[in-house]
Amino acid sequence: MARQNPISASRRPGYFLKLGSEPVAFGKHILARSGANLTLQHRLFVNDPWELIAEAIHRALPKGKTRDLAHSFRRQAEDYFRTATIGRELAVRPVLLYYAFLNLSKAYALAKGRVSLAGTAYHGLSAVPKPRAVLSSLIRFDIRKKPAVFEELLHELDGNPGIVKSGLSLGKLLPQILPGHRLWCYAANQAERFLAVERFEVLHSHEKKEVWLNLFVHRNDLGHIGVSPAKALANTQLSDFEVTTEISNVEWVCFQQQTPTSYAADSSQALAVIISGTRNKIWETVRISSPYRKPYIYCCPSTEHRARLPQMLSIYLLMFFLGSVTRYSPGYFEDLFETKYGPFFDTFIAESPMQYLYLMASEILGREVSKPAII
Repeated sequence: MARQNPISASRRPGYFLKLGSEPVAFGKHILARSGANLTLQHRLFVNDPWELIAEAIHRALPKGKTRDLAHSFRRQAEDYFRTATIGRELAVRPVLLYYAFLNLSKAYALAKGRVSLAGTAYHGLSAVPKPRAVLSSLIRFDIRKKPAVFEELLHELDGNPGIVKSGLSLGKLLPQILPGHRLWCYAANQAERFLAVERFEVLHSHEKKEVWLNLFVHRNDLGHIGVSPAKALANTQLSDFEVTTEISNVEWVCFQQQTPTSYAADSSQALAVIISGTRNKIWETVRISSPYRKPYIYCCPSTEHRARLPQMLSIYLLMFFLGSVTRYSPGYFEDLFETKYGPFFDTFIAESPMQYLYLMASEILGREVSKPAII
């Protein structure tokens, strides 16, 4: 059993893990499975991921009705997405983008074997906007009608199933949105919650047959959000990590995995377990320059841990909410943009769609997909 985050612990000696002759650079999609074997794979660069998504769906499913349906959802998603990017009316874009996300999510779920979505499916969501109280506006989960797309997506992305038992307020959803986070801080008069991870180390003990992960943050960043290293670990739910001593550079704080992951013969199997355990604890932004993905950890109060979502689902839910507002309460949509949260919503609509597209492409392929730098 993991210890309860002590104030400090010694750094564990180890070597940088290599698979074959190549050092491991940590990421969610760095491993490829071929039968029983796992090997390293590198990111793919593409300006427009839609054709790559189509190829991955075609490869994932055998010829037949399910594959055809997945491609139909994918084509609808692409058309909704492209139409949203050229539309002039801001209020129309959330509706189009939500339906793009919805159909792309259905295609993803089918490609992963969730065939219940091949028939009639339901959103599983409803919105209750409150014009005079933005943060108390609710998203409700209705899973009585099956299959509910949101619930299926939550399951596939390893989210907390308990979240659907009660409504989710915008006050607990908005701080989970990475693009525009500082605009949320400004509007809500709150400290930042995202800590940039500046470096990962995947370390290895040959003798003990153990692998573990270290991650590094700037000490100044912790001071900026007003939390100690131990409090940051508690708030980020990195329960199997500890703060280490014996770091030569005082500008850094190292969080070390307390309990290394053991393996019998193949260290890649231990790495796969570590990646699975941190999957929803590392947020990423897709960038067009090296390192192409910028990782973060989400440092939220313990009272909001139950409301924590996988990164993509926080984008999905907020786009659903804004789309519902434009359809059913169009006057309220204009009111939203006249509040202090207006710049945040504007940035979200502008920046999140492409982030969602590349993150979802990576999930569908099981391999990191990034946008190349333009030279």
